[in-house]
Amino acid sequence: MLKPVVVQEARTKEVLMLAYANEEALNLTKETGFAHFYSRSRQRIWRKGEESGNTMRVVQIFEDCDKDALLYLVDFPIEKVACHTGNRSCFFNSIYGEGTKSDVQFLEKLYRIVQQRKSKMPESSYTAKLFRKGLDEIVKKVGEEAIEVIVAAKSSDEEHFINEVADLIYHLTVLMVEKNVEWSKIIEELQDRHEKSSQR
Repeated sequence: MLKPVVVQEARTKEVLMLAYANEEALNLTKETGFAHFYSRSRQRIWRKGEESGNTMRVVQIFEDCDKDALLYLVDFPIEKVACHTGNRSCFFNSIYGEGTKSDVQFLEKLYRIVQQRKSKMPESSYTAKLFRKGLDEIVKKVGEEAIEVIVAAKSSDEEHFINEVADLIYHLTVLMVEKNVEWSKIIEELQDRHEKSSQR
């Protein structure tokens, strides 16, 4: 029996693709830790990325309530693409609605972008320049941006305040990458604090 598989990036929650899996493909996914599917056109099992190199490490698998569909949560670096068209996600054709840019999951995406800058260190990148200067410079910038947020908060210019908070969050993200601390760890700490405070 073939089951549709929704593939979602584990950290950013970005929906990457839809594929199908039979029992053999599902078992291979569990055994290897990498996404396997069943190709209806080629009539065979295939491992995602076997030709392109864009493999997907599976973090967790969910089955829906009717047990006839699957959700693969995968670790999929920001530089990789899931779609054969060369797009990051197969879901890039908007056919209704305008959507919104306001998505807190972007913080996870930002973390991956900054991580990539640290790995590749492109010459023209401001982020890479910070990493080249080291921890002291990064910490200094975080301090400067924090002061600028305080100053902006004292004014009535909302746009200026938003810009300064965005600068602070960006530089905090650079510091987090330097210290190898992901947003998930920060969120877990906040959740733990909330749970403890609600029990009091």
